[in-house]
Amino acid sequence: MHTIRRGVALPIAVVILLVGATLWFVDVMARPGSGGPMSLSRHGATTAYTFVDDANGEIRTGGVRQQRPQPAASTAKIITALTVLARMPLALGEDGPTLTMTEADADLYRDYAARGGSAVAVGAGQELTEYEMLVGMLLPSANNLADTLAVWVFGSLDEYRTAADELVRSLGMSSTTVGADASGFSATTKSTARDLTLLAAAAVRHPVIAEIVARDSATLSGVGVVRNTNWLLGRPGVVGLKTGTTDEAGGVFLFAAKVGASGRLVVGAVQGEGRSANYAIDRASRLLDEIAGTAG
Repeated sequence: MHTIRRGVALPIAVVILLVGATLWFVDVMARPGSGGPMSLSRHGATTAYTFVDDANGEIRTGGVRQQRPQPAASTAKIITALTVLARMPLALGEDGPTLTMTEADADLYRDYAARGGSAVAVGAGQELTEYEMLVGMLLPSANNLADTLAVWVFGSLDEYRTAADELVRSLGMSSTTVGADASGFSATTKSTARDLTLLAAAAVRHPVIAEIVARDSATLSGVGVVRNTNWLLGRPGVVGLKTGTTDEAGGVFLFAAKVGASGRLVVGAVQGEGRSANYAIDRASRLLDEIAGTAG
């Protein structure tokens, strides 16, 4: 009788241990900073897109039923670029004024690098043009260059936020909050897939931003070659836009592509997909296949 009980109890104990271990693993991997599948701790991925030539500006959404603002990650750098260029415009081919990096800028680089954020190394006395700063924050997604550029143009991040708030409202981004930095590294900058689609549409309409985000790589003075984090650019028709990844945001991706036989320009956003931008890019690639199948 004791032998039968042990034969039953052992498998039950093993099952209990396995279930407990699985629940512990899911909990740990869903915590910010774990590197695990962050979608487990969020409300779910959302998508949105629109055709740029759509007269009524209809935005088609998918994913969770009710979109809640979530961290925008580095897609917030498009807000920064548009806000900076509204204050200090550049035409195609122009470099703009030259910025001389200070020790504070070098400290900013070291701070972001220490926290695991994307950063481009700069030192005091190094010079970069306005255009190079835009390239550095949009291609390799340098958080430090986004903050440095915003402070240089507006005097402080507080003044930058005031201007950026005005910009997002002018674009109809009613569910977007500009947070503590200009880079999107802070989870306090939040948006929705719908709002990010409006942002993507504004980006492709700006010739300087559209030219930058369509580049695979560029060379920056004193830095060398920097490469675009958007590996979907190799797909036929894709002309941009911007990746984003943080622990809190998971994978975020703004995209722009010409689809269908007519080559209609479509822009959109994937937000809160998996644990990195790679997951969001994969989702966008599948979405573009669907869009291409219905585009005229």
